Amino acid sequence: MRHADTRTRGPRTRPRAGNALAAAALILAATLPLAGCSGSGHATSPPDYKIPAERAREGESVPEGKTGKSADMRFTVVGFREAMTDVMGTHAAMNAKGAFTRVRVLAVNTGRDIQVFDTWKQRLVTTDGGTYSPDVNATMIKRQPERLSVGASMRVEFDLWFDVPRGAKTKAVRLYGSPPVGATSDPAPAEIPLP
Repeated sequence: MRHADTRTRGPRTRPRAGNALAAAALILAATLPLAGCSGSGHATSPPDYKIPAERAREGESVPEGKTGKSADMRFTVVGFREAMTDVMGTHAAMNAKGAFTRVRVLAVNTGRDIQVFDTWKQRLVTTDGGTYSPDVNATMIKRQPERLSVGASMRVEFDLWFDVPRGAKTKAVRLYGSPPVGATSDPAPAEIPLP
């Protein structure tokens, strides 16, 4: 035998499905015009960083527009000098076997992972077709990096030192980034014409 429910029922407080859908549609309709305003053409691009200028060193040329990319590393040659007969550091000095060429490089990691810059992979190309590795002694005397971890969105500036035959003229510098994650081979180099 069923017992009668003696509790009194008040007004129904849970919304019906139809009412919930109508409320959601009203909210959506109110926000759509705001979303359309964000692309109205009034947006401005982010400002550029203001990097302090650095004065070129004695005898150094400051080439413009000398940029290239290898994997996630973007390289810009910011200074260049050739036909130097010696190099002097804090604890040593040395004469060139031929003549030193110094290339000042700005490297920017445009990727989301660390790039490893390996000085010994870089090459200087001369007008007679010769290619030259960085000079170990000049690199050490001038205390420049051998290998450098360049973090995501990081920029670094340093010199590459080459000892080439006296009278040789520079044609280009060939710069290599490191393979991005998942790559199975070394990336193509950035070959930047000089001077």
